[in-house]
Amino acid sequence: MPILSFGNPVKGPIRPPGSAFIRGNFRVTAKFGQIDASHPTPHQGVDVGNGLCGEPILALADGSVSLAGLLGPAKVVRVRHPQFGGLESGYAHLATIEVKLGQKVVRGQRIGTLGKTGAAACHLHLGMKRNGTEIDGWPLLDQNREAEMLQGTNPVRVDNRRGTVLLDHTRFRSSPFLVPENVLVEFAKDAEIVPAFIVDGGAANGSVKWYGAWGKTPRGREFGYIHVTTVGPLEPIEHA
Repeated sequence: MPILSFGNPVKGPIRPPGSAFIRGNFRVTAKFGQIDASHPTPHQGVDVGNGLCGEPILALADGSVSLAGLLGPAKVVRVRHPQFGGLESGYAHLATIEVKLGQKVVRGQRIGTLGKTGAAACHLHLGMKRNGTEIDGWPLLDQNREAEMLQGTNPVRVDNRRGTVLLDHTRFRSSPFLVPENVLVEFAKDAEIVPAFIVDGGAANGSVKWYGAWGKTPRGREFGYIHVTTVGPLEPIEHA
């Protein structure tokens, strides 16, 4: 079974529950299972908002569109992820839907825009089902698992940037400290890397700087490290 790891449904990190509200900066506005005046029964998803309608909503992972239309007054997209068994992600209250039923999508692909259809305020209701049962998808997002795996020192987050590997047989490691037998996979030239952090680790090629990134390995998607000198200049990611 591949390691469960999902991208964010919006550009950049999502501020956790209880964070100060900053217009334009996404944060969790309602947790899974929350009960309050606006959710008299346990909330069956995670609400994220930034006070601005119309921003891109992105697929959490590769999959196929299982719903693209109205559920009551709300515009909703659902995506099945066969590589993760019975998991299906859902995106509700969209302003626009930009995919069709049965369409194949990839992680980070734009599937619609942030809206408030069927809701009083502009936000995304992010759902996750396992074999038809609603579960909390928040812990499955990459950003909420990285802290458990991040090694090295002086971490600096990298947002919405990608680069390509410069040489064949470039090693992607489980640690930035060059300990023996820690190679997860060797990347081919021009493989794409989307780093989440730069960290200091063990010296290689006269530098201690490493990218911490998610990469495809024989086990699925894993968090690992690739030396910064083996990756070309980082460019902005644009989700058209």
